[in-house]
Amino acid sequence: MQANPLLSIVIPTYNRAEFLDYCLKVHIPLAKKYNIQIFISDNASTDNTKEIVQKWMKEYPLISYHCNETNIGPDENFERALKYPQTEYVWLLGDTYQIPSEGIDYVLNLISKNHKKYDVIVVNLAKRVSGIPEQDYSDQNQLLSDLGWHMTCLSSLIYNSGLIAHANFERYRNTNFIQLGIIFEYIAGKDFLIHWVDSVSVQGLSITGLLKKSWQDQTFEIWTRRWPNVIFSLPSTYTPEIKLKCIKDHREKSRLFEIKHLVYLRIINILNYKTYKQYSCLFPLTIKYPKLIILLIALLPRAPLLLLYKSYKQIKHHMIKSKSLGKSYG
Repeated sequence: MQANPLLSIVIPTYNRAEFLDYCLKVHIPLAKKYNIQIFISDNASTDNTKEIVQKWMKEYPLISYHCNETNIGPDENFERALKYPQTEYVWLLGDTYQIPSEGIDYVLNLISKNHKKYDVIVVNLAKRVSGIPEQDYSDQNQLLSDLGWHMTCLSSLIYNSGLIAHANFERYRNTNFIQLGIIFEYIAGKDFLIHWVDSVSVQGLSITGLLKKSWQDQTFEIWTRRWPNVIFSLPSTYTPEIKLKCIKDHREKSRLFEIKHLVYLRIINILNYKTYKQYSCLFPLTIKYPKLIILLIALLPRAPLLLLYKSYKQIKHHMIKSKSLGKSYG
């Protein structure tokens, strides 16, 4: 079977065998259509990840599996994953995300028919970016202003092999944002071409009974400290005003720290008085609510909150179920 030279998919993973199993089940039929290689970079998983991959390799020989001897952290695992393929473009895909059925078709047509060489192609995520039509970007500050907040999502990024070969990975290791940092570092002060596709949207995989866990216990460290640090440390060719806008756009548009999420973080004890004291000085930049509100949530007793949260989830489930039944009988 001859591998497609234009595009490959790389999936970094760690201890999420059940998610990876479903991820491969979804993507292998899409990859088969065009002989797309799938590279899996296993960050020394201790579960049955290897067995899951071996099962799928029997069905699709264009899967390559690489397992690190030790856990090298997410950023370096992303780096290794990106460097495995020899295709012209590489789609970096999280193991809990799904490329839409038309996504590979669209990207292959884009890179093969319009004869432009893109440094990066950026796609949407659950249609969360609105009001920005499909376009080419050649202005670095405009790209950071429009899409910088969104490009934190690794699964929305498709890299040209030339960028991967010349990217300054070392500078962004251990930041949790190597996927974004290498792009904005690479294009700083030079001619580039990056294409934005609003109509193609990756989605999160949803598996009943499985909860995605990765950086959740580091929520405040990653999103109130490391995220602004990465943006403010970008080269001086990006204006301070645009850097600040990018950080605030993520605060407003990602909805990461909405009240209901802050309450959930309190329920699972990630938000407590200790984390409040540690990160409160950073809240005004990354959380839109006054610090007093965050403090009050951090001090709430967890047990009654958990009961309320479970009741809310049950009511929401019944409302959705009733709505779907109403549609089926309507």
